[in-house]
Amino acid sequence: MLSAGLRLLVVTFSSLLFGFAATFASAQTPADPASSLQDVQPKGAHAVVTDVTTQMISVIQNNKKMLANQPAAYFKKVDEVLEPVVAFDYIAKIVMSKHYKRATAEQRTEFAAAFRSGMVETIAKGMANYADSAITVRPPEGDVSKERKIEVLQDVKGADGNHVVSYTMAKNKAGSWKLINVVLNGVNLGKSFRDQYAQAMRQNKNQYGVVAANWGKSDR
Repeated sequence: MLSAGLRLLVVTFSSLLFGFAATFASAQTPADPASSLQDVQPKGAHAVVTDVTTQMISVIQNNKKMLANQPAAYFKKVDEVLEPVVAFDYIAKIVMSKHYKRATAEQRTEFAAAFRSGMVETIAKGMANYADSAITVRPPEGDVSKERKIEVLQDVKGADGNHVVSYTMAKNKAGSWKLINVVLNGVNLGKSFRDQYAQAMRQNKNQYGVVAANWGKSDR
């Protein structure tokens, strides 16, 4: 269901993200147990991104052959890392846009599950092709401790050129930071998904079930 251009954008984003993981791993000392995601102290958005990156490094290094031999298990490992941080349900709601209000609870749940599955699988496959890149994470500008939504910016220098990745992080009611959008080189991934969903609904005469059933199918 995803267009070739959108698939390329997602895979490129995945490669940049996990290219950062490899670079980060080579520059860090072993993590202090106190810095885990289970820490009772609330973390800033930049720290959350760093923690998730560290966990992704482990998935990459310890499961290199699993994608080919046990893809379902590999996808599950990636999902377990992303689930606490990526606001899949919220993003799916934004992607559905005006169609969300018209959908039944069952239709909303069906698409949210399809969206999450497709996103996790696409990112997981992108991980297998990541390349080492020189990454600079820009520090926050000023005091952001009271902000509820901020951008975490990365400058990426790779073999294919320079990139800027912007992670939009929002703080939920429980005080946890969640990823709600990604902008790569000025291209808004959330908007791209939203446009893709709207087109799919038009083509399928607003049949929610058909769109959900086929979402991301061409990527698998």
